[in-house]
Amino acid sequence: MKTKLNFLLLSVFFVLNSCCLGADEEYLGNNIYLSSYDNYDKRILYQEYSCATTGTEIVPMTVLKMSYNSEWIIAKSGNKREKTDFKYWVIKNDYESLPNSETILKNRIEFSDLKKFELYLAENKISLELKKND
Repeated sequence: MKTKLNFLLLSVFFVLNSCCLGADEEYLGNNIYLSSYDNYDKRILYQEYSCATTGTEIVPMTVLKMSYNSEWIIAKSGNKREKTDFKYWVIKNDYESLPNSETILKNRIEFSDLKKFELYLAENKISLELKKND
């Protein structure tokens, strides 16, 4: 009986350690995560490790669309309910060594204008397209 209880407690411990309670994360590379706590409001954070309780905000809520590869992350954020305050983001995702949050922030560009964002993507040959988040 005691071994079954120990096994059950050990199993619960491993399950709780292996998942983020209440959080949904997608790893984008270089300690950058698309993070959601309510499946509605999403943001891009720099975190030292998965399921961290704190992080540095790279793109504020709410990330509406996004795409990434090993070189770049692009995103669109704004007020989802009112369909206002849209911002467009380009974040470098290619570094020789693991960057810290300050480096990521220095290599992030914010655009308020969609045309300027699209022009930047074209000029820098960034062939990503924004895709709606699930």
